Amino acid sequence: MSDFPFSIPRRVDIPTIPFSYIQTDDIATIAVSKWEGPDESDEKKIPQLSGLLITPTSESQKVILQLHIFGEWAINPYHGSVSFKRIVDGVETWLDPRRTTIGSRRPCNALFALSNPANNDSTPESLNTTLVDLPNTTKEVTYEVYLLQASVTSANFHLNGTSGGSDNTQHERGISTFTAECKG
Repeated sequence: MSDFPFSIPRRVDIPTIPFSYIQTDDIATIAVSKWEGPDESDEKKIPQLSGLLITPTSESQKVILQLHIFGEWAINPYHGSVSFKRIVDGVETWLDPRRTTIGSRRPCNALFALSNPANNDSTPESLNTTLVDLPNTTKEVTYEVYLLQASVTSANFHLNGTSGGSDNTQHERGISTFTAECKG
């Protein structure tokens, strides 16, 4: 019999922090309609980066989303943006400002960084952003990424590549990554 009035655990399990990621080098052309308003469904999902799953271990945990997109808009890259959507038990929630009154303004979570907006053939753009989400659940959460543009009737975005398809050093290829990590 032990002299201790309590038991001492022989092993302490440290829970792993939930972490999930999607990384793709798929080359894809995504046609994006002109964004007309929040009820028009003009957002275009990026299937290669959507469907990211994570399950928080407490309702107070925050989910840190980090997104890196490499690619090139075929026209007017300064009008392209990205929005996130959260899905829990089939309930979809946009994580951009459209939940508040923004008038005719286009909602977005991030914009593309431009190195040469006049070149729409061989100069890729990149997008890097971090968003903190509070899903308030311990159920599985799905995150999706959507492209928006407000320039022309339809604009192509070339994921992980440039608009020009020539096989030379001026038409780069890249990788896009979407991660989620629970904190707190």
